[in-house]
Amino acid sequence: MSSPSDNGSWNQPSDDPYGPSSSSDPYSSPSAFDPYGQPAQGQSSASEPWGPPQQAAGGGYQQPYGAPGAAPGGAPVPAGAPAGQSRLVVGLLGIFLGGWGVHRFLMGYTTIGIIQIAVTLVTCGIGSIWGLIEGIMVLAKAGSFTHDAHGRPLTD
Repeated sequence: MSSPSDNGSWNQPSDDPYGPSSSSDPYSSPSAFDPYGQPAQGQSSASEPWGPPQQAAGGGYQQPYGAPGAAPGGAPVPAGAPAGQSRLVVGLLGIFLGGWGVHRFLMGYTTIGIIQIAVTLVTCGIGSIWGLIEGIMVLAKAGSFTHDAHGRPLTD
């Protein structure tokens, strides 16, 4: 049976299998060695796909796909971004194929499109009224149907 040493702690081997520690808090500061291959603080790696945006040749910054600013509530869409979908096409697809969520898929709202398909199937077609109403709202330029999922305005 082991006994506590003079300082009141249990006997532990003198060689720490995880290497010497500079402090008792392992989360206090990053060391130069990172077991996950990330560069130490102050260093950067140009081959990493993540991290801060890199400056482009035109002087602007390239944001990664899905970055803030691409969302409807974020910053405006950059000038070089592709145009949004046609309001007429989205509205007519909503009126005629709204029960299958085609207009929602076209606008980039995949989850809502799948939900519309499920509602239409479960209600034996009665749920397709939801798509009909949304198609009319798109053509009437209702507030929630002015932009697609990527923040691009629908074109007239």
